[in-house]
Amino acid sequence: MVNYYDKKRFISKSTLARLADVSPRTFSRYLATRREILKIFGVTPKTQKLPPYAVRYICEDYCIDLPPELQDQQALNASPIRDIILKSWEEEVRWKMEEGRGEKIE
Repeated sequence: MVNYYDKKRFISKSTLARLADVSPRTFSRYLATRREILKIFGVTPKTQKLPPYAVRYICEDYCIDLPPELQDQQALNASPIRDIILKSWEEEVRWKMEEGRGEKIE
């Protein structure tokens, strides 16, 4: 998934931990290994809300996919990649329905 980072949105460490499907303690240990890099973004161990560029770095480094509501909606809606993914998904659904395998797709 492509993340379109909202350049104005700060996200909490606990929210990113939940999105990464790890405990806050595990996520804190991961952040400790990146302390020098995060320091450049103005992040200290006591920082609760992470600035946008730190969020971008962490999401790319830890492979976290941000849900659409945490992304820049204007960039997300204008993305040609979004259209390609939606078209591909629609074709897959159509193919499965034509094959008579009307299984539930989530």
